[in-house]
Amino acid sequence: MKLLIPSHCIALTGEVQQVLRLAQQQGFAIESVVLGVSPTPSLQLVADTTSSFSCDLFAHIDQPQGANERVIRYFSSTSNPEVDENSITIGGHVQGKVADFWQQQGVHYGLTSVSVLEPPQAWRHLAWLMAALSLDFPLHDALTLARAALKVSRETWPTEYQDFPVPYLFSANAFRTLAFPPLQKESLGLYPVVDDVGWVDRLLQLGVKTVQLRIKHPQQLNLEPQIIQAIALGRQYQAQVFINDYWQLAIKHGAFGVHLGQEDLQTADIQALAKADIRLGLSSHGYFELLYAQQFQPSYIALGHIFPTTTKQMPSKPQGLVRLALYQQLLNTMPYGEKQGMPSVAIGGIDLSNIQSVVNCGVTSVAVVRAVTQAADTQLAVQQLQASFSQNLNLTLGSVSHPSEVTDVIG
Repeated sequence: MKLLIPSHCIALTGEVQQVLRLAQQQGFAIESVVLGVSPTPSLQLVADTTSSFSCDLFAHIDQPQGANERVIRYFSSTSNPEVDENSITIGGHVQGKVADFWQQQGVHYGLTSVSVLEPPQAWRHLAWLMAALSLDFPLHDALTLARAALKVSRETWPTEYQDFPVPYLFSANAFRTLAFPPLQKESLGLYPVVDDVGWVDRLLQLGVKTVQLRIKHPQQLNLEPQIIQAIALGRQYQAQVFINDYWQLAIKHGAFGVHLGQEDLQTADIQALAKADIRLGLSSHGYFELLYAQQFQPSYIALGHIFPTTTKQMPSKPQGLVRLALYQQLLNTMPYGEKQGMPSVAIGGIDLSNIQSVVNCGVTSVAVVRAVTQAADTQLAVQQLQASFSQNLNLTLGSVSHPSEVTDVIG
């Protein structure tokens, strides 16, 4: 990745370098980030494609001409959140509140619990934003991280929940919900995710205490009977059986838990799930999504995908161990009922060869798919995975290795 900075704001280079050095201390591989001088009046990120950013901190502001060109406005007085794909407003006013807002692929994002920035703060925010983008953070995560960085010292990577902004989606309905039933962190353990109730039965017989039934096709003829049977098996074995996606059937048949993706939060009846006293797990793929998920006060938050996986088509890139450790540090500071520390489930490409390094990041639980369903000996695979998980759990539960002590697979 090349980050090209125009000569009229070349002083920004030093600020960006400082952020990259701090990223390196966390364990990120920054060697692939090359800084240079932009041949245009705009900041440019050059990888497979080129993205351009102009800014009202500069003397010159380009009018965006295409999908990969944006204007960042730090001193906008607009109160209209209906921004287009080419604008990012930092510290604008929405419904009487200060907010950052932008649009991406038709989705309107926002951050609240933020302030209007003075020019020195705006320069620092811009440096963090561009450094995070050059490290391949998606835009919504880079903007979230840049805001959090303003709450800590220049020598600190933000990891405390209290330092982060509050994310929201303009398209989402306002929600107020009771907290979902909490889980004992040590109760999650090894967490297989399977696509057939036969696997649920088999794994519970082997002593697995947490399992998820994830049937991908809603038109499957025996969908409801499988869910009914999975719920019954959970009661029989006194296990924690989560139903993926099909929250209406989960409520209807009294499931122990439901797991939902971020996209499901826009359509599922969260109030109905809360009233049904069902445990709720939510997926996340980065800073913005895990902070958004936390607002629903779920029973746990899943972090993924950690390594490349073929079991599900993913819209995001693999997170890697460095990011996983940083997300876990943030989760450790989140409120969880009367306690502190949101339970976490790492998922995506995890098997016996890498489960130890994942647990070392401090996660509460590890979800596996192929490591169990494609194993030559299922019983042996479960025993080995559980043993590898358990031997590290007592040392890491509630804590996290410093990110620089793990290997980043992002590159």
